[in-house]
Amino acid sequence: MIRVLALDIDGVLTDGMVTLDEAGREFKKLSYRDIDAVFAAQRQGVEVVLVTGESSPWVDMIARRLEVSRVFRQAKNKWKALQQLSSDLGVNLEQVCFVGDSQRDAEALSSVGLGLAPVDATREARAAAHRILQHQGGDGAVAEAVEIVLRSNGAADDLGVVGQENTD
Repeated sequence: MIRVLALDIDGVLTDGMVTLDEAGREFKKLSYRDIDAVFAAQRQGVEVVLVTGESSPWVDMIARRLEVSRVFRQAKNKWKALQQLSSDLGVNLEQVCFVGDSQRDAEALSSVGLGLAPVDATREARAAAHRILQHQGGDGAVAEAVEIVLRSNGAADDLGVVGQENTD
């Protein structure tokens, strides 16, 4: 059973792109489908954690928007961060799903119970992951990951928001 869903931010929750204005302010986007999926996971008792190499105001804004209280900032070594997470929460790494997209995520992806990589992740991340998602980072990858986790946990009843595209 997966008890913790650990998400990278750039390239997983976002598309990995950043737009800068003339004042140097950063702009990124999140998918409502992914946001809704995070809340679906939380409703089913899966703790969602952010594990990112960044430490910008964006990290705090995303954590607030997703109502995620546990955030590992400046985690350039995701594997070490996940080891710390496992210790802090008293969970076995087999109970952790990590979604990552970059070369630096590869060791963590292969070392948890379920490592998932968006379809547009680096070659190293895709090779290390247990499964490659059909969606790109920032465009449904998190929703797909949540669906996989909830189905594996036998909690498929909360997938209305996650598993179906809105055709309106």
